[in-house]
Amino acid sequence: MDPHHLTRLRLGTLAFALFVVGTNAFVVAGVLPAIGESLSVTPTLVSYAISAYAVLVAVLAPVFSTLLAHVPPERVMAAGMVVFAVGTGASAIAPNYPVFFFARAVAGIGAAGLVPLATAIAPRLAEPGKQGRAMAVVALGFTMAVALGSPVGTGLAEITNWRVSIGGLAVLGAVLGLAIAPLLRDVPRNPRVSLAERLGVLTDPRVIMGVIAIMMMIMSFNLIYVFSSEVTLSVTGGDGAILAVLLLVFGLSGAVGNQLGGWLIDTWGDVMTMRVALVIEIGAFLLMLITLDSLAGTAMVFALWGASGFSSVVALQHRLASLRPMHSGIILSWYSTGMYVGISLAPVIGAAVLLGQGPAGLAVAAAIAAAIALLMTVPVRGRA
Repeated sequence: MDPHHLTRLRLGTLAFALFVVGTNAFVVAGVLPAIGESLSVTPTLVSYAISAYAVLVAVLAPVFSTLLAHVPPERVMAAGMVVFAVGTGASAIAPNYPVFFFARAVAGIGAAGLVPLATAIAPRLAEPGKQGRAMAVVALGFTMAVALGSPVGTGLAEITNWRVSIGGLAVLGAVLGLAIAPLLRDVPRNPRVSLAERLGVLTDPRVIMGVIAIMMMIMSFNLIYVFSSEVTLSVTGGDGAILAVLLLVFGLSGAVGNQLGGWLIDTWGDVMTMRVALVIEIGAFLLMLITLDSLAGTAMVFALWGASGFSSVVALQHRLASLRPMHSGIILSWYSTGMYVGISLAPVIGAAVLLGQGPAGLAVAAAIAAAIALLMTVPVRGRA
């Protein structure tokens, strides 16, 4: 196969893998009541399975990247995808809540082996000067999980039931698990490094600040996304179809911002792209304070939020991967940890803010989280 087409196929496969994993994370939130009714538990109890999934990815991603650094990355990713498929499939046929909870945890273990490596490998597949765009292509998988995967999966669950929706993701995961190893064989790898060097990345303040930044970025996103029905209630009137359109506007704008971010990284550099995108995103959150009663205004703000939010995430991924190219897999595993910590914390913080301050409080909280992420871009001296 022509090298150019092979690169595109490899990047597309990694993006699709992240799409499946991302959809699996988001779609469960959309069918909590249905799962709870089926398993005879409350939606709140079902949400704990989401937290378990996120916590396991957060904890195990750096562990796997450190302990399995000597294993070819395509084998680690393939194994992770297979474990993910087994866990997801088991959750789809779970007869009761304990089995469902355990199965979701198994799926989280698999995701921890896939996500950081898929992101780290992307720039190694790219031609010189196009690393940012390569990372944007792979990151598009998560973007499209938000834009299309979650609403389509939720809709399929409405037409059939939640087991069909989640079971379909398990089938896709199994197919990817079989395809990844042969397709990504002989991918350029990082030189082997010692355990001390792998753990040593945490002595670099730039890495720590990057992990804090992604935690705050993801928290700001989830503070609005998870509670989007409450944030938009005054313009949707509780109509799920209108909310779906608003989320589609957000997701499609995010897809555009994702690709635009990749181009801007290769043009402006990752730090400048991240700073500009975060300033715009903070502005979008604050604009929500005056557009919550306008459907057109809310749609405009959601578009601005989506484009800027996903641009900033791609820029941060590129920044971390380029800090220490020999350790990019380890660094991006810590990035995954920060991301999933943000996912875990946002529902708890958001629920408290919503109860005390209402939807406007969520917008302010999201702006504060994004501002903290912006502060993490201040220049500091790295350590070798």
